[in-house]
Amino acid sequence: MDKHINNGMKNNPYWKHIGLKEIELREGTAILELPVIYEITQSRGNVHGGVIASLIDAAVGAALRSLLPDGKAGVTVELKVNYLRPGSGDKLIAKGRVIKKGNSLVVGEATILNDEEKEVAVGLVTYMLN
Repeated sequence: MDKHINNGMKNNPYWKHIGLKEIELREGTAILELPVIYEITQSRGNVHGGVIASLIDAAVGAALRSLLPDGKAGVTVELKVNYLRPGSGDKLIAKGRVIKKGNSLVVGEATILNDEEKEVAVGLVTYMLN
């Protein structure tokens, strides 16, 4: 872990609201954990797809943050999600990594796993550095 751990939580009311936590942050990679709580589920009791998309964005965003100097950030310009199975169980784990960091664009990917380590979703994210 490095000095950036939990910076995602520091000023992020959305992360706090849904209970999202950084578990591991290394150079270009991140692992996040999200408890499955009633407030993030849809009518069938599974985690809402929008929350899973947010989790993909957050995991890759945290991985990117680990590579940037303080004061620099990226903004999401594209997000693609493939849903593989319903998000259920006690928690979801997001594993994000930066694939390519250029001067102005960054591409990363994330895998979302349930607590049985089965893939729930995969995603690809592009950020513009600012």
